[in-house]
Amino acid sequence: MLPWGTLQGAGTMKRLILAGLLAAVSTSARADDDAIRDANRQDVRCVLAMSVMARNETYKQWGTFGVFFYAGRIEGRDPGFSLSDAVKREVRLIRPDEYNAEIKRCSDLLADRSRAYEAMKPPAPRGSGR
Repeated sequence: MLPWGTLQGAGTMKRLILAGLLAAVSTSARADDDAIRDANRQDVRCVLAMSVMARNETYKQWGTFGVFFYAGRIEGRDPGFSLSDAVKREVRLIRPDEYNAEIKRCSDLLADRSRAYEAMKPPAPRGSGR
């Protein structure tokens, strides 16, 4: 039979462990929220950059593709996210001299993803005219 102090200490230990687990879960959830918020902000900046790119007739198709790609990433990551509110907020924060760097960053990432998707295509069947 265990002395009373040992039982009381075990209860205290269980509460400490539970408190530690709850703190870890809370910290993890907060880190996840921060990561989602940061990723969304980066993708909102890409939506803006690619929409600027789409104004140039030479890059219109690529820029439009980029807008849909980045908007889709946000929606897939965070359904219900208000893209219009985020765009209104971010357009006030992004400086004009930042657009070229954002266009390059977003276009490069889009090109990487595009090549990856292209690589997944099955080869054309033999005798299909190629």
